[in-house]
Amino acid sequence: MEFIDELATQITEMNFGADTTREIKDGLSDGYATIFTDEAQEYYNEMYDEYEMMANNIMGVYNDNELTKTK
Repeated sequence: MEFIDELATQITEMNFGADTTREIKDGLSDGYATIFTDEAQEYYNEMYDEYEMMANNIMGVYNDNELTKTK
């Protein structure tokens, strides 16, 4: 699933460019965390689902959560 994450991240960054991420105050430290903007996160989620479905259908690759649901 790490590969699918990378694909979805790259296509999101290509489509949103500088508007892909924003920084927020990290509650655990005094630093900042970089996260997707709301629009980019929604697009990323759609792309991740699409790529995951293609991997499942074409290569028979399933994540661990899917495998435990079928047992």
